[in-house]
Amino acid sequence: MDINARHETVLDPTVLRLGDLYAQALLESLPAAQADAVADELDALEGAMDTVPGARDLLLGFLGRSEDRTRRLERVFAGRVSERVEALLGVLERHGRLTVLPAVIRSFRRRLNDKMGRVAMTLTTAVPLDAAELAEIRASLAASLGVEPMLQTRVDETLIGGAVLRVGDQVFDSSVKNQLEQLRKNIARKSQ
Repeated sequence: MDINARHETVLDPTVLRLGDLYAQALLESLPAAQADAVADELDALEGAMDTVPGARDLLLGFLGRSEDRTRRLERVFAGRVSERVEALLGVLERHGRLTVLPAVIRSFRRRLNDKMGRVAMTLTTAVPLDAAELAEIRASLAASLGVEPMLQTRVDETLIGGAVLRVGDQVFDSSVKNQLEQLRKNIARKSQ
């Protein structure tokens, strides 16, 4: 899944804290073998909220009495999501906090990745890489950084050659474009 394609909503700090608490509780309640499946299910739910017209409003904007909202949730999700996700939705609804769901989803994935030693990275190259090259790069990053790289790839032909690796806020730029720019700056500085 392209993490940059997600619907980005700026969330209130209180909502983020609540989402983090629910995510922590959910993660702690799961056997390790189920955590990735639940994360994938939550990602799919968020994807549906972002792509299916009206789904976000339907899920997060349930109106009416609590019993009506509970019945609608059950009708929409019973048998379509795991018991854990259905239970999460039920808890959020009973506490009037369905609007916290996007924050729960984001926090859950982040917490799970932290727990599993996974780190999101973006590798930008001038040309597409084949599967063998990507496997070699993943193995090299895993060995040198001691984490499981979750590698997103992009192609930017303006790099000419080399690569740019982004890990969180850090950027490692070994592109030919960057090297030429550094050379240009050095020459300009020396000629002054």
